[in-house]
Amino acid sequence: MAATTEKRAPDDVARVIARNAVPDVTEALELMRLQGPIKVGDVQDNDGTVLITLRSGDAYEFARWVRMRAPRKETSGRNHG
Repeated sequence: MAATTEKRAPDDVARVIARNAVPDVTEALELMRLQGPIKVGDVQDNDGTVLITLRSGDAYEFARWVRMRAPRKETSGRNHG
């Protein structure tokens, strides 16, 4: 029996990739003890999107976590107190 190859549209592939990222994103947020719904969004510029909704306090905590781990760069002039 010959194997059939199903050709998928680029948008479908982008959605599958985004859907496959959801468990990893969910696990990462759980490790940070952050909660919020995570779902697959629309395709934009041929890339699938993953939507994360965080409460404002959790969003600030997430931003602090990223800033602490990101390489230092020139400041953008934004001051968050």
